[in-house]
Amino acid sequence: MSDLLDTRIAELLADPQWHGHPLRDALAELYQRYGEHAHALERLTRIADRYQNAERERGMGYADRYERQLRQLTRLLRISDRYQKSLQELNDELREQSERDELTGLYNRRYMYGRIEAELQRLARGGEPFCIALGDVDHFKRINDGWGHGAGDEALRLVACTLEGRIRASDLCARWGGEEFLLLMPQTTLTGALTLVESLREALKVLTPEPDGTLPPMTMSFGVAQAHAGQTLTQLLAGADRAMYGAKRAGRDRVAVDA
Repeated sequence: MSDLLDTRIAELLADPQWHGHPLRDALAELYQRYGEHAHALERLTRIADRYQNAERERGMGYADRYERQLRQLTRLLRISDRYQKSLQELNDELREQSERDELTGLYNRRYMYGRIEAELQRLARGGEPFCIALGDVDHFKRINDGWGHGAGDEALRLVACTLEGRIRASDLCARWGGEEFLLLMPQTTLTGALTLVESLREALKVLTPEPDGTLPPMTMSFGVAQAHAGQTLTQLLAGADRAMYGAKRAGRDRVAVDA
């Protein structure tokens, strides 16, 4: 109700000339009820306004908390990603260390076992032939005894570097133990393997563990074996070992083939 109408009704009710009029009491009662309802409506409006303000503030509080939690979660995810990346790098490093020989950096016997076994399985499924070669540094004990184990270690590192630097990209070289080295030559026939191993033997003859040449030239004896379908890992390695010792008995510094 407008202020003007409210004022007019109040004046009519206060005017003595309308006292006793049959509609005055009804108007007075209606006006009173209107006032009560208007007062109640005003209270409800204030309550609703406060509630809406409270909800708005609460919603803003929820939004603020959500934003904070989202930022925290984002930071945690970044930390988690970095942590997982560090773990993966550490795992890769540990795996690499477990597969490498500490002295020479070549693959070790454990790793080569798995690779040769995989090649044997591939051969059994109709894959291409492959060969292995076991090489041993001739008279290596003389280097250790005459010039010390430090010179012996340097000699092994030189051998490892020469072998790894001259094999093909598809080949693998491992330190088999002591002064023994093993070559894995995938997709290689016996003829191809002999050509490669002979070139390695010739390259090794010019090496000396000391730059001043005070140590004797090194030579190696190699035994080459070609894998056959149905052959076990033990049988293949035994064949290369037999051939290598055959090269030793024949005078060293040579390549022999498993019969």
